[in-house]
Amino acid sequence: MAAPLQNSVMWAKDAAAVYLDYNATAPLHPAARQRMLAAMDACSGNPSSPHAFGQAARDVLETARARLAKLLGFTRRELLFTSGGTEGNNMLLRWPALEDGHGNGHVITSPIEHPSVLRSCEWLRSRGVRVDYLPVAADGVVEVDAVSDLIRPDTSVVSLMAANNETGVIQPLRALVERVRGAQGERRIPVHSDSVQAFGRIALHARNWGVDAVTVAAHKLGGPQGIGAVAVREGLPVPSLILGGRQERGHRAGTESVFLAEGFLAAAEWAMEHLAPMAERIGALRNRLIDHLSPTEGFFLNGAGAPRLPNTANLGFEGISAQSLLVAMDLRGVAISTGSACSSGAIEPSHVLRAMGVPEPRLSASLRISLGYATTGEEIDRCAEVMLAEVNRLRGRVRKIAS
Repeated sequence: MAAPLQNSVMWAKDAAAVYLDYNATAPLHPAARQRMLAAMDACSGNPSSPHAFGQAARDVLETARARLAKLLGFTRRELLFTSGGTEGNNMLLRWPALEDGHGNGHVITSPIEHPSVLRSCEWLRSRGVRVDYLPVAADGVVEVDAVSDLIRPDTSVVSLMAANNETGVIQPLRALVERVRGAQGERRIPVHSDSVQAFGRIALHARNWGVDAVTVAAHKLGGPQGIGAVAVREGLPVPSLILGGRQERGHRAGTESVFLAEGFLAAAEWAMEHLAPMAERIGALRNRLIDHLSPTEGFFLNGAGAPRLPNTANLGFEGISAQSLLVAMDLRGVAISTGSACSSGAIEPSHVLRAMGVPEPRLSASLRISLGYATTGEEIDRCAEVMLAEVNRLRGRVRKIAS
């Protein structure tokens, strides 16, 4: 079992390797690593224990909770730690099943959501909850005006991601909230946002936008894997997916990880402190890559023209299999992806691109390239060089076969 791990470590440390899959996970940021190591040394107690060691750990945990909540515009009591974005979305999309105990509610979402939202909605539908989906324009922007016609007296929650994980397209979340508030009457309909990809990459102050609940995760912005958070307006019901002790105010049993919380906080605070200059730098690098690739025959860019995360490009070359190109790039030390890491085992075309109406030939040719805090210009140039060489090689092979 040691060989695969050793090979992975060697690949990751190879100076020639280029990592451009930050939307799947970002390398651990040095600030997060340092904070986590300090917490490991200082916090040896269980945060639920009444003695001094436990209370010291509790103080660190609650400070991290308060500071993370503030970044999102919520209070300390409104933030719950989770294992990541998938658990958070599952937790928050169970509201309708709780409303009357029979699952007779109604959910409005979009067809481009992360699988953790879409599968949760499938689970709700199997229990009698009606789910409606907002339409999506060809550029990947959800048409939020349609929400006014979908709202019903039993609508339980409206859920829209802040930015798409595959295309990077930023969604009009504030406009959605305004339309929901204008159509809801006297009853306040909760609005939830999966903001896993947006947090730390664009200015996101969810509470100021009127969002009632938000999901975030640490590892997309350089924090550790295995921890996320949900911020929920006080008074809203939150299902308990994990039963046991009274941790997280009874909503999520299990001993909290103080050092993971510290790593999450360190990565989030660094990202927010450097938000503007990082967005400018990374956006310029992304555009540099597109400039390198766009003159090539058959090049296309999904979501072009829509507001997008500065770090994300969903692109491809007509007639070139994305899977073949991805493997070829990987063999030459450049890591990219074909879409959501949570769906990477599936061979079906992207549900996001399908919802956008992307033509069939481009569905199997689309790749996702996502940059991050450590990406350099040299890496972008290397990626372009390798990609163009492999496109030409694959295209030559296709032409030979065709002839």
